[in-house]
Amino acid sequence: MCASKRSFFMSNSKFNVRLLTEIAFMAALAFIISLIPNTVYGWIIVEIACIPILILSFRRGLTAGLVGGLIWGILSMITGHAYILTLSQAFLEYLIAPVSLGIAGLFRQKTASLKLVPVLLGTFVAVLLKYFFHFIAGIIFWSQYAWKGWGAVAYSLAVNGISAILTAIAAFVILIIFVKKFPKLFIYSNY
Repeated sequence: MCASKRSFFMSNSKFNVRLLTEIAFMAALAFIISLIPNTVYGWIIVEIACIPILILSFRRGLTAGLVGGLIWGILSMITGHAYILTLSQAFLEYLIAPVSLGIAGLFRQKTASLKLVPVLLGTFVAVLLKYFFHFIAGIIFWSQYAWKGWGAVAYSLAVNGISAILTAIAAFVILIIFVKKFPKLFIYSNY
């Protein structure tokens, strides 16, 4: 095992319990929030459940965000709270898509003076990437649900594009409030 991989999960040859607990807690929180009805119209949703994974990514970095997204996706599938048509669709929408939220970890700030722009930019990139995977899944797997007269691409773009915009706006509003009121939530310190 290489040193950089080991340092993520291990600290002085012991499991980093705090890190693993944060990942598990944020993934569980994302899952719990995802149980709140979020449908705007048909398949159009506002997915505020992504916020704990985004915060985890900004706080702990790329790897923690990726792992948190993976756990959230697995929780959704094993508890029956996933719309699964095929194995490949489940893989794309419940493993790859939530994992992609971890990309926000590339915008992690390690200094005490938290800036809003990296948080908003990271949120935008992560939500856009997540819904790109849903867009692809929409074309491949959900085209039979397209509105009358709409092709698979147009339907998937409309549903997932609107969902991405609404999710990003909701995340922006909530994260702006959190950055202003709870900036330490985004910066990890060793207490």
